[in-house]
Amino acid sequence: MRDQVPPIITRVVKKLRIFTMRKKAAHYQSMMKSNSLLKEIEMRVVGDASADPTEFFDHYDAFGFWVSKKIQIAPPRVKVLDVGSPKMLCGILSSQHQVTSVVLADCKDVISEVKYVSHDISFPLPFEVNQFDVFTSTVALPLVGLARYGDRLDPNCLPNFVSELDRVMTDKADLFISMCLGPNRLAFNNGWFFDMDTMSRLFPNWIISDFLVDWWSSPKTPPSVDIKDRFSKDADVSKIAPGDYRVVFLHLTRKNK
Repeated sequence: MRDQVPPIITRVVKKLRIFTMRKKAAHYQSMMKSNSLLKEIEMRVVGDASADPTEFFDHYDAFGFWVSKKIQIAPPRVKVLDVGSPKMLCGILSSQHQVTSVVLADCKDVISEVKYVSHDISFPLPFEVNQFDVFTSTVALPLVGLARYGDRLDPNCLPNFVSELDRVMTDKADLFISMCLGPNRLAFNNGWFFDMDTMSRLFPNWIISDFLVDWWSSPKTPPSVDIKDRFSKDADVSKIAPGDYRVVFLHLTRKNK
């Protein structure tokens, strides 16, 4: 999960550092120009709020860029169905497209153009046939049916949901999905890991027309390839230890397209 609150011990330690920060704050204030407007504003030392300046471009960011760039070549306005992607991706897409996002809980978005539908996808989708042109999902499908997020425990959820996509997507639809690439395994209460052949068989009426693997996306293994090779077409799971994975971006189209 992204943007986690720091552990309680870390927060306590940072708060206690208020005593060492006062000297730094006094020095900061002394450097202000005498005529500075900011000098008139009350200052209060609240503790140590220092942070790592590195803002890593992670697989969520990369997938959002990859999808947005691909959708640019679509017609001016398409109907997008999303399950589980970061709300920023849905919001940005909604500035140009008609986006419906299936959620388990209200995300309190009152500024974007996204239409949110509260629904557990272990049940049939509440949409008509051939309704959507594009489907997006960011590493959510490996998690469905495991009851990790308050959804229903259902071992048939993923294949049933793929059948529902067959029904609600148009004949010329595109699916943009990120999945966990690795030796086939269910890490229960974490997610499904699949090799490329299994992913293809999970979508029997679709073909993988393009893909990209993020080799820096393992939660267990530090980056083992040069940054220029971070994103590649190398989907060889023999390089991935059982129980580990890399995130792969998939673009699927209907076999009859």
